[in-house]
This record gives sequence, C-alpha cells and structure tokens, in this order.
Amino acid sequence: MIIASYYALQVLPEDSWAGVTLIFLAFVLAVVDLMVTNHGLPTLAGLVALILGVLLLFNTLAPFLWALFIPLMAVAILVGLFFVGALSKVRAAKESPVATGVEGMIGEVGVVKEPVGVSSPGWIFVHGEWWQAIAAIAPEDAYEQDHERWIKVGCKVLVVGFQDGKATVVLFEPTALEYSTKS
Repeated sequence: MIIASYYALQVLPEDSWAGVTLIFLAFVLAVVDLMVTNHGLPTLAGLVALILGVLLLFNTLAPFLWALFIPLMAVAILVGLFFVGALSKVRAAKESPVATGVEGMIGEVGVVKEPVGVSSPGWIFVHGEWWQAIAAIAPEDAYEQDHERWIKVGCKVLVVGFQDGKATVVLFEPTALEYSTKS
C-alpha cells in the first residue's frame, strides 16, 4: 500500500501541490459553510477551488485530458447539490425549537397524577414521562400563609420551567384549584 501511494505521487506532475492545496481548501470551505451563516458563499468558493485544483492537479493542456472536464463538472455539481442540501438541513435544525431534554418540555401540557402544591411536590405525566412537580405561585399569593394552593389529580397543567430537578407548573384549566387550610 505504501508503494502504491509513492507511485501515485510520482504519477502526478511536480507542480501539482497547488492543485492538492486547492482541493484541500475546497473541503475546508465546505465545512466552514456548514458552521457559519453566510448564505453558501464558502461552498461556491469551494466548488471553484475544487475545479481549479483538479485542473491544476492534472495537466489539462493535453488534448486527451479535456475528457476529464465533463466528469469534473459533474462531480462539482453533485458536491454542490450535496452541500446545498446539507446546508438547508443545518439551517432548518438551527431554527427549530428544542425538542429534547428539559428545554423541550417547557410549554408542554401534562396531567396531574398526584396533587401538586406550592410547597409540597406532586407528580405529573408530561411528554411521555412522570415528573415531580411544584406549582408556580403568583406574586399576590406569595404572602398568603393560611392556605396552600393545590392542583387536583386529573387536571391539566402547563410546564413553565424547572427548579431543583422538579417541573414548575401552572394550571391549564383555571377552575380546578383547591385550597386546603393548614392546621
């Protein structure tokens, strides 16, 4: 295998390092285009560098090597279409909302399985999982100490955040609150 690679280096013209460098630059520009937002300009520059690199790599002044130009253009067009497709998928993924983890659960509606209180956590079923939850309190209710706010079993709740590994929820149906007095 090492002998084959030495032979391949001997087949190439001596001034082909510029072509190899341009081909390497083409791939670097394609990867850069996937990482930064600039509307495909590095991919276009990469395709030009790829074509020029291949033309410099093989001495295309010989008349029989002009047949290389048609497959070269086909490969450049296919690579361009691939990177334009990949670039559109990457942009769509960046703009879509988070769908996994706790960030993906914010805004989801769940069902209370055990009563959820402000100071005593209960259990909810949301996003296909059981989560321990506490009820979010409104500022006007924060100072009332004689009763605790409970969300009954079977009520729908909206996940608004996470605190200490517990989902913070608010009532999705306003008529389902229960108040219990503390003794």
